[in-house]
Amino acid sequence: GTIQTLTGVTAATTVKKSCMVLCTSGTAVQQWRDQFKMWTTIYDQDICCFTSSSKQVPPLVLDKACVVITTYSMMATTKRSDLSEEIVRCIREREWGLMLLDEVHVVPANTFRRVLSTCKAHCKLGLTATLVREDDLISHLNFLIGPKLYEANWMDLTQQGHIARVQCVEVWCSMSLEFFREYLRAKEARQKRLLYAMNPNKFRACEYLKDYHERRGDKIIIFSDDVFALKKFATSLNVPYIFGGTKESDRHRILTGFRSSSVTNTIAISKVGDVAIDIPEASVIIQISSHFGSRRQEAQRLGRILRPKHSSDEMFDAFFYTLISVDTQEMYYSAKRQQYLVDQGYSFKVIKNLTAEWDERVIGGRNKEEELTLLQQVLCANSVKEDDRLEEKAIQDTDALRPFIRRGKGSMATLTGADNEKYIV
Repeated sequence: GTIQTLTGVTAATTVKKSCMVLCTSGTAVQQWRDQFKMWTTIYDQDICCFTSSSKQVPPLVLDKACVVITTYSMMATTKRSDLSEEIVRCIREREWGLMLLDEVHVVPANTFRRVLSTCKAHCKLGLTATLVREDDLISHLNFLIGPKLYEANWMDLTQQGHIARVQCVEVWCSMSLEFFREYLRAKEARQKRLLYAMNPNKFRACEYLKDYHERRGDKIIIFSDDVFALKKFATSLNVPYIFGGTKESDRHRILTGFRSSSVTNTIAISKVGDVAIDIPEASVIIQISSHFGSRRQEAQRLGRILRPKHSSDEMFDAFFYTLISVDTQEMYYSAKRQQYLVDQGYSFKVIKNLTAEWDERVIGGRNKEEELTLLQQVLCANSVKEDDRLEEKAIQDTDALRPFIRRGKGSMATLTGADNEKYIV
């Protein structure tokens, strides 16, 4: 968020030496650049961005202070163009007064931690709002960066008015009979996840909440980890969506319209929006699909609506909804995801009867026949889709760089295309 970025900018202006900023994505690089220009008097030629789309060479005079903003992956990768190799050489030769590590919880990854040894810095400062990982590597930051200096209590920040007052709600959606029957029969984990994500009662809940908050004048973000579900929800609700395969120009257009236009009040985003997207206008999140039991993702998504809102007489000025399909594995994952926020002082309200006043229509299918058609589309969805590969490619900066190789058990019958076929003698 802005507080996190402003903390880094303040540290850089205090040190008054050359500063290197490492981010998780190209979008974050531009946001850091904008913040440096907003809060300091630095000249444009003294700020250099080094990303896949913008390769600016740092000043060759080593005794002249400058700011270089880049991503972890740009410094970690070994395959570079000649220009990129020249820029990396300049970065390695310079002695940095301060190295700022944005979203420092990603640094313990095997690939990213190597970046720390390639650059010479007198001081390293890590910044994150979610100091948590699902593995045991978070403790490695003690020797990679240093001890934790400060951690703000979220409830104290809320009471002081620095962040919004959020009500966290878990909406239980019963599975329709046909979807639940196929869920019990499904053997593939991904198909099970897709079935409880595409639960028709989630469609109803999502539409109800969207219409309710749009009438209030709120700005809404619909989150879905599964791209198939994201597209279906967005198309049915007639809202723009962003995922890994969305062009940068389209992404900028959608986000700009969401920030400044009264026409676009709802957008749908995949997990590429978990970090490094600045949308302070958002006040409502509807989460229909998530990444298993990731506590960090839950906190990061909540952070999208934590910007302080205009004062109001209501008890809450932001709302965080998680739609859960009842009697599925999603309930277990949801309880695990909430642990970090509960430790921060948040509580989750459970709503079981949100569907009491609804009619029987289904978004994307206004009768039973069309609901069954939706079920058929879910069952026919490929286990590995191009959208999923684009999604992984788009968020590789946030995790660790890894080859996109999928391994699985197979047989000669699979290779010859004779799965489930038998010879009749």
